[in-house]
Amino acid sequence: MSDMTPAVGQHAPDGPDGPDDATGTTRRLLLRVGSVLALFVAAGAAGGVLWERLWQAPTGLAYDGRWYLEPAGPDFSFEGIALFVLIAFPLGLVLAVLVGLWRGHETVTVVAVLVSAAVAAVVMYAVGSALGPPDPQALAAGQPDYTPLPGDLGLTAPDRGRVRWHSTALVVLPAGAMAGLVGSYLLGNWGFARRPRG
Repeated sequence: MSDMTPAVGQHAPDGPDGPDDATGTTRRLLLRVGSVLALFVAAGAAGGVLWERLWQAPTGLAYDGRWYLEPAGPDFSFEGIALFVLIAFPLGLVLAVLVGLWRGHETVTVVAVLVSAAVAAVVMYAVGSALGPPDPQALAAGQPDYTPLPGDLGLTAPDRGRVRWHSTALVVLPAGAMAGLVGSYLLGNWGFARRPRG
């Protein structure tokens, strides 16, 4: 019977709960979080481009140094917001379903998806509004009366003094992502997920 204890000065191999396994698990978790964040940010940027491409800028007029939507009305004011919601919710839903297929470490995945979806919503807004026309209220200040100016792409009504991104529409992408992730986990428990072989 041989002695299994290592001699003095020798290093015992790390077992399943040893430092090598902990480092490998941490590395895999960081890779998962980084991959989820990269996927959501890239999709958020693509969503912002799509948002700006599908949106039709409303027209308005400069009058007395201010910009007024012409014709006025909520259907023109909130068209950009509605379009943002129509793109962001399904985008978050699909991305989260894809991430939900990556089984294991569900708690880390939920937190990563929630944070990444919030970042993606901000990226989507930033890209879309950067590609759209500039703020017409700022442009109207130096224009003669009745000069036509296009509206800008934002998440609030185009009123003077409004902050363009102060809107609950930014929570739509994270809400879609959470719905998709919960759905993928529930459907996975009903047998739609990949089953282990053997």
